[in-house]
Amino acid sequence: MIGHAAWEPPVGDAGYDRQVPALSQTRAYAALLLIATLWGTFPATGKLAVQDFPPVFLTAVRAVIASSFLVALLFRSGAADSMRALGPDSVRAFIVLGVSGLVLSTQLSYIGYVYTTAANAAILQAATPVLVALGARAYLGERLRRRQQLGVAVSALGVLVVVTDGRLWRLRLEDLRAGDFITLVGLVAWMAYTVYGKRVVSTHSPALVTTAAYVAGTCILVAEAALTAPLFPRPLLTSTRAWAVVFYHAICGAIAHIWWYRAVDRVGASHAAVFLNVTPIVGVVLAATLLSEPVGIWEVLGTGLVLAGVALTTIR
Repeated sequence: MIGHAAWEPPVGDAGYDRQVPALSQTRAYAALLLIATLWGTFPATGKLAVQDFPPVFLTAVRAVIASSFLVALLFRSGAADSMRALGPDSVRAFIVLGVSGLVLSTQLSYIGYVYTTAANAAILQAATPVLVALGARAYLGERLRRRQQLGVAVSALGVLVVVTDGRLWRLRLEDLRAGDFITLVGLVAWMAYTVYGKRVVSTHSPALVTTAAYVAGTCILVAEAALTAPLFPRPLLTSTRAWAVVFYHAICGAIAHIWWYRAVDRVGASHAAVFLNVTPIVGVVLAATLLSEPVGIWEVLGTGLVLAGVALTTIR
């Protein structure tokens, strides 16, 4: 997926903490609001970029830029010294995270933008906390209470309303958008990245895990982009718009992940998850203003249901 992280990282990477200092509670809330707003801009701006760059190429270039930035930050902090003690199990874990978080989730998000609206993508991505709750139940054995089960059901209804444009009972197959389902598969991959990563960060610092996952995913994405290049239109390398979006997503996205960890450490995962409700609202508004996408009653109703389900699932 483009943005959301959803586990609460451990504290203790002193070198990295010097690069990313702890936040006060007020600054943590401000950072969370800014991050949620930032992630809400990704679907609309991403849809602009895929008009000039094929999704596979775009994902690979973004990953190269973001990985370079994260590696530089890791070495500057001195936390890179911990890489020398990594064993085969850690390397395998980083590869799993790179495949699920970048090769699948991020790449499928960009592919989904080609075949659906930016508004739909933003609304569907808002259901991420619900998917994470289901994944935690299946993989980590975390219990879902009745209120959380109700939240899952309400959020799922909201997704159905968005995907079908409210035609739940008289839907035809040709009415469905392929991009909606591609986006949902990408969200499942992000859920796997988040839930599996929750165990990985219990033994490694969030800085190392994030950077190593990016590097592993980038290596695969670059090879994939090179092998599949003949299957896609050539990227318009002179597109200032596309390059601006790529750097915006790569650098701002990486910084957002870093500050997300700091803010979650300060206020807790449950309080932080509330701010993600801003993301689909920003996404829908920007899709209407930047791309002139029509936003109808079913998009509004679906957004409300998804957000209500997220609230029931995440707020303690």
